[in-house]
Amino acid sequence: MKKILSICVLVVLFVAAVSCDKIDNPHKPYTPTGGNKTVLIKDFTGARCNNCPDAAEAAHELQHQLGENRIFIISVHAGFLAQPIGQFPDFLTDEGTVWYNNHDSNPLFTVDHVALTDGSTLNVDQIDTPLNNALSEPQTFDISMENTYDETTRHLKVVSEVMATADVAGQLYVSYCLVEDSIVGWQTIPGGINREYVFRNVFRGTLNGIEGTLFNDGQTFVNDEKVFNCSIDLDSTYNANQCYVMGYIFNKADGKILQTAVKKVK
Repeated sequence: MKKILSICVLVVLFVAAVSCDKIDNPHKPYTPTGGNKTVLIKDFTGARCNNCPDAAEAAHELQHQLGENRIFIISVHAGFLAQPIGQFPDFLTDEGTVWYNNHDSNPLFTVDHVALTDGSTLNVDQIDTPLNNALSEPQTFDISMENTYDETTRHLKVVSEVMATADVAGQLYVSYCLVEDSIVGWQTIPGGINREYVFRNVFRGTLNGIEGTLFNDGQTFVNDEKVFNCSIDLDSTYNANQCYVMGYIFNKADGKILQTAVKKVK
């Protein structure tokens, strides 16, 4: 199968310097994932949100119950309660603000990002049914990633192959995100402030822009594939040992994520 090469969009994030280049001779790190779809929960949260820690814990408990290896949760800090004041951390991102779509409360959740497309979101006690439904869907794509990280320059290069495992119609885009886990900071809790709260899987920004990069516009057939090559310089405040690259492919028409993959930076 002839490889279709893709050019990621050059973007500048306030958290890092980013670039993407065309691959002339792509390395092929493709590894099958065994036919299981991975589901993405986006937890829209804020460090000044009293109820957010309990909701996050409930979502992680659901992850443990339903699919430890098939569910990934990212914390997207957005909205008024995510605004950094005093010693509260600044985890805001331009992309998170767009995804949040002017909602007025936290915590809120999406399952494979589907809820935000119609202007609604889910409370944590409403995600079990859509989560079960998403887990039962057939896998239509496979995503593999190979990360190369330079300790001295803090430069991260990501080579990723996206391959269709079924026929899929639609305008499909691929997004690559940087996620940092286990960040300690201030978090409002009922009755006070936890100054040593551990923030899980914090979304730090995208590697290829809010819109992502086009995979195919029209009909995608089984075994169609593209290779993406992106890079980013990690901010000096990020702990590279706790950082992940998360890639997902989605249908632009309804925003639905079709497959997600996660791999540690190092």
